[in-house]
Amino acid sequence: RPVIKTKEKKQLWTITTDIVKSTVNPEIESDFTLFLTGIIGRENTRKIVKEHYIGVTKSRDVIFYQIDTEGRCRTGKIMKYDRDTGHRIKEERTGGRITWVHSVLKQSRDPRLRLPENWTLTQCLFGEHLLRQYPLKNVALVESEKTAVICSSFWPEYIWLATGGKSQLNDRLQVLRGRKVVAFPDVDGYQEWKEKLSQVQGVDIVVSDVLEKSATDEDRVNHVDIADLLIQRHRK
Repeated sequence: RPVIKTKEKKQLWTITTDIVKSTVNPEIESDFTLFLTGIIGRENTRKIVKEHYIGVTKSRDVIFYQIDTEGRCRTGKIMKYDRDTGHRIKEERTGGRITWVHSVLKQSRDPRLRLPENWTLTQCLFGEHLLRQYPLKNVALVESEKTAVICSSFWPEYIWLATGGKSQLNDRLQVLRGRKVVAFPDVDGYQEWKEKLSQVQGVDIVVSDVLEKSATDEDRVNHVDIADLLIQRHRK
């Protein structure tokens, strides 16, 4: 009898809900939510923090948690933003590189918080948990978490999800089967996204050229995205 090998299901490692809850507090502003409040006001910002599970660290950095359709937290991305410009601070000396909640927990001195050495990351889309909450809404796909959050306040008729990076167009998108999806690449990502997304099987994705058509030379130098465009219009 031939031995049929079944594909072993990989263990899915997660972050516990109490860790998420202890850092998501709409009453405490991160530098990112302070910037957001300046654009959309305090009440709207609070609502978004709760709905997207946006956390804050002791040093006022923002935590963008990745929570899947089953409500499991995969990890959180910790980033520094300038509260006035809303731009990400990338300087190493100010602690400006991206860190991850699972990396921090792996090094925790508290045995109750520490993750096991073999804890392995499996990412999902940022905002993915909203798919279950809004089964009938169409989806808008963008690159950065910040963009998804800002756009969700201007165009709430979409569920705004972020891939977390230009190149992150992979199996994570399969969760979007059965949805109508519009992708809004950053101004320097249009060709790449058009090419890559045309190869994604089983998901109905249209790539928007709104930025491609409206971006000025200055916009291209500044690497604008759809959120920048919406903020510009909002301020006008």
